[in-house]
Amino acid sequence: MRRVLVTAVVTALMGLALRVSATELPRPDNLAPEIAFWKRVYTQVSGDQAIIHDRRELGRIYAVIDLPPRSEPEPRRDAVKAAVSVYRGVLERLAAHPDAPDSALERRVRAVFPRDAVADDFREAADRLRVQGGLRDRFREGLVRSGRWRGYIRRTLREHGVPEALAAMPHVESSFNPAARSHAGAAGMWQFTRGTGRQYLRIDGVIDERLDPWSASEAAARLLADNYARLGSWPLAVTAYNHGANGMQRAVETVGSSDIGAIIHQYDGPYFGFASRNFYPAILAAVDVAQAPGRYFADVKPESAWEPVIVKVPDFMPAKAIASALDIDEDTLRRYNLGLGRGIWAGEKFVPEGYPLRVPAREPGDVRQALAGVSLDQRYAEQWPDQHHRVRSGESLSAIAARHDVSTLALAAVNGITRPDHIRIGQRLRVPMAGKPPKPLSKLPVDEGGAVYTVQSGDTLAAIARRYDMGVDDLIATNDIGDPDLIRPGQELVVREAPLPTRVAGNY
Repeated sequence: MRRVLVTAVVTALMGLALRVSATELPRPDNLAPEIAFWKRVYTQVSGDQAIIHDRRELGRIYAVIDLPPRSEPEPRRDAVKAAVSVYRGVLERLAAHPDAPDSALERRVRAVFPRDAVADDFREAADRLRVQGGLRDRFREGLVRSGRWRGYIRRTLREHGVPEALAAMPHVESSFNPAARSHAGAAGMWQFTRGTGRQYLRIDGVIDERLDPWSASEAAARLLADNYARLGSWPLAVTAYNHGANGMQRAVETVGSSDIGAIIHQYDGPYFGFASRNFYPAILAAVDVAQAPGRYFADVKPESAWEPVIVKVPDFMPAKAIASALDIDEDTLRRYNLGLGRGIWAGEKFVPEGYPLRVPAREPGDVRQALAGVSLDQRYAEQWPDQHHRVRSGESLSAIAARHDVSTLALAAVNGITRPDHIRIGQRLRVPMAGKPPKPLSKLPVDEGGAVYTVQSGDTLAAIARRYDMGVDDLIATNDIGDPDLIRPGQELVVREAPLPTRVAGNY
């Protein structure tokens, strides 16, 4: 009996150990130089400084240079080019005379190489020069912003079996900036591209959930969990977030190992560039800093957590009507619902029916009641439809927008156009809000979204309105009731169908 009990305990402890190890992030010793490099970038080098270093040997740092302010982009570029030229010249001279440095600068550069370095080492290093801008300021700002969502992100990662330490990933991706966009078309705090994002999120002309910190965090957790299920290793799963799961499988097959250190130092795939090669070490560095910010920054205080109430929108509604009903300004509503597209805030689209609206903390029942009280004149059974336009010779995006009475920004957004001057003849464009406007619920006949209710003895307009999630004023207006106190049993009233549709997130 004792042997059975001991065996059971050992088995349970082994199972626990396996579960714990499955959600830990390995830290290979041979990645120490890379991790140290990124910690220096995040905590010691400001945005007006840059590191001149070796692209493959990150422990080989030649200099930290001061730069003109960001408001002077051309002088900044000139300063970087000049510094690179200086150190390339130094390395080329050392290639010619490896053991005879002439100047103090040459002797300093020579000192970062092994004693037995030969001419080819310096010549190759000259071709591997790279400049890394400092990120101390941005990382500090990210630490402050992270307080809004950090708790939610950690809970979400945990629910998906993903290491909670990866809540630091947005520091690397965007400095916790939900509005961040990259030159490659990635967007949001977690920097999803459209292609990857559409596997987990809604991305169209009305909604872009990549920009919503809560939706994007859920999607990131699912993507990381999927990568781990496919690759069986957290270092590979994390790197696949940047390089793709297929890319990491090719790396494993090429190197003949799933060891992340071996892949980083040996794999030279055509698309495995600096960002992919350094993604995992950069994440580990961000984890270290995020877990002990006081060690690197003085007086950093994260913002308070945002814990909004989530309520489904009962009908298609203008954002302005929702903000008015909730007695909050549109800017506040927008900050909590960043996934809603520009067209919605410009009044060119409705907030979709069933959308999980986030509102600053208050009683959910109060929010639902406020939305139910929105006038039927401001509630719709369908989205404002799009129209389409075929680009003709000589047309510009702004001219097409003006012709259809929509903003150029909205037209570009719904068509995924990042450069308005790059449209082509024959291209088919979606035109938001250019179609025939839908009828509000107050104008719909019974068979298009309403129903008939027969008044019973003891009924009041208030009771009927509550039953059908209508405002009393809407019920009166819809039925042209002159005296609200004079309704009679047997009288037929036009009401909206009840109960309101219930939808799950993602189906709106």
